[in-house]
Amino acid sequence: MTTHSPPASEHPEPKALLLLAEYLDLPLRDGGSLVMMQQCNDLCGMYVGKASGGQEGLTFYGTISASIANSIRRLTRIGRNQVEIAGRQYHFVRSTTHFEDRGAELFALL
Repeated sequence: MTTHSPPASEHPEPKALLLLAEYLDLPLRDGGSLVMMQQCNDLCGMYVGKASGGQEGLTFYGTISASIANSIRRLTRIGRNQVEIAGRQYHFVRSTTHFEDRGAELFALL
């Protein structure tokens, strides 16, 4: 995966959900959870793995822009989520955590 940021004319919400779906599909295939790291230089790193193992247990899959990350936060909530994206249902729990000195959002699929 690569860095994703929407064109200025595109609304970030639909793009945010489509990107979220792409990243949520990774733990379905590889196991573990999706981790969206705290913003650094207007980007958020996206990782997949077993969050209980610390950052060493995570695999880096790319970055998304901070505006996309903020849209994902607005369109989901802490706790249980059921979201339909492109006709597919996603069920996950969103929580917050820390890895070393950085905050992160954890998306654990149900």
